[in-house]
Amino acid sequence: MASLNYLMKFNLVVTNMHKVFIVFIYTIPAVLIFAITDNVNWVFGLSLGIGSALGGWWGAKFSVKKGEKFIRFILITAILIMAVKMFGF
Repeated sequence: MASLNYLMKFNLVVTNMHKVFIVFIYTIPAVLIFAITDNVNWVFGLSLGIGSALGGWWGAKFSVKKGEKFIRFILITAILIMAVKMFGF
């Protein structure tokens, strides 16, 4: 995301769109490989997939409606929460 945002000068809405597409592309072969080797818990996987799809849909609507400032706020908040959790403050 940083390279798309900084080097390509994309705003965060477009950067996030490209990130989601890239993740989608490499998720397809990963799911196929794990399904072929019978390493998928389908109940957990489908519930996680449905939750991710609903969250992605909701997030996309929100990011288009609220714009880049909102995405930047959410991104910084998530990074701060992860840093606090990682360092144990």
